[in-house]
Amino acid sequence: MVEHVATKTKKILLSFLSLGLVMSWFHSPSYAVQGMGAKSQEAFLRMRTVVFYDTLSFAPTNRVKVGEEFSCTGKVMLMPTWPEEIPFTGISFFNFFVPGPQVLRKAIWVNEKYFQFNSVVLEKGGTYAYKMVLQARNPGIFPMGPMLSMEGAGPFIGPEEFLTIEGTKGSFTNPVKTLLGNTVDLENYGTARMITWTIFTTLIGVVWLGYWLAKPFTRRLGLVAAGRKEELFNPLDKQVCFLFTVGTIVIVAAAALITKAQYPVTIPIQETKYYIKPLPPEPTLIQAEVTDATYDVPGRTLSFHIQVKNVGDKPVVLKEFLTANVRFLNPDIPGNTWNPSFPEVNGGPMKVSPSEPINPGETKTIEVSMQSAEWENQRLTMYNETTNRFGGLLFFTDPSGTRQIYAIADQIVIPKFGVAIGGGM
Repeated sequence: MVEHVATKTKKILLSFLSLGLVMSWFHSPSYAVQGMGAKSQEAFLRMRTVVFYDTLSFAPTNRVKVGEEFSCTGKVMLMPTWPEEIPFTGISFFNFFVPGPQVLRKAIWVNEKYFQFNSVVLEKGGTYAYKMVLQARNPGIFPMGPMLSMEGAGPFIGPEEFLTIEGTKGSFTNPVKTLLGNTVDLENYGTARMITWTIFTTLIGVVWLGYWLAKPFTRRLGLVAAGRKEELFNPLDKQVCFLFTVGTIVIVAAAALITKAQYPVTIPIQETKYYIKPLPPEPTLIQAEVTDATYDVPGRTLSFHIQVKNVGDKPVVLKEFLTANVRFLNPDIPGNTWNPSFPEVNGGPMKVSPSEPINPGETKTIEVSMQSAEWENQRLTMYNETTNRFGGLLFFTDPSGTRQIYAIADQIVIPKFGVAIGGGM
């Protein structure tokens, strides 16, 4: 018996110790939330709606202290051929995705126009440059990145990067100056009032429930079964209901009058939407058209043919393909190597055949092939979705560094379920 009690006690102590270790890990600065679930979105939604590019790492660094500001910049293109399955309203809101209120968004510029809280109206096929300034709020290591939310369509998530915030929780302040000249700290402004009202209204609810639960349940159930519902309420019950109803109305009205007396100057919530003109188009180097595309399932390879006509005065090459925050680089171009500071996912090499540049005036059909495990890892295989099409951005460039972005927005993909090519990944 004594041995049994000792064993059981030991198990309980080990359970508490394990729970303590887990909780301490969650509260330690080294705890990092892993990923934001972008892969849960359908492949066609991530590839054919909004594409983030030219996204730079957090500036000045991805390691800041509580209260310090940092920025995130980049560009976003709304694909010219929008999927019919997803509504397009253009009413959008630039934001920042992060697990919880770990940072504070201070300001944002879209095409160098300043915003703070307003929504903007964007055009299909337009390109927009953004800059967001944020302030670190809580210590920890968090994945975060730019996000564009569109009315009726949902959030579109850009590339994520981990930000380390050092310091202590509770040292953050957010002072703002009101239109009346007062300075308040939004971190705790109105907190006491909110807690007081929460407790007060909860108590009212508890008293209401307590009154009715104190009545004999079985007897009342029997009255209902016997069809004598009118006997459920006695004169005292009706008086209690009247008092609660009138009392609640009086309390709400009195609270509204008191609040209005304490804060006589208010303005309504602003809902103005601003139209943002897209960036001017980049120089035209090529005219292109994708003619076919296949996805080799066992080989994890997306291939497509594209007919390209060079309309510039310099040779052009295909440098990169970007889709759903995954980048594929052409290794045949000198210096076109992966930079670890890129916030996107490294998809691997992009094979372009023939690899020779396209000369001015020349029209050439090239085959683009990308074999990568990231098609599976990022859940970008379209063969198991009802919309078997893909999209993304192709980056062409000439020797002077001038580039042109060509959007593939609505190309059907034929899946191939045969034997793996190249040995798979």
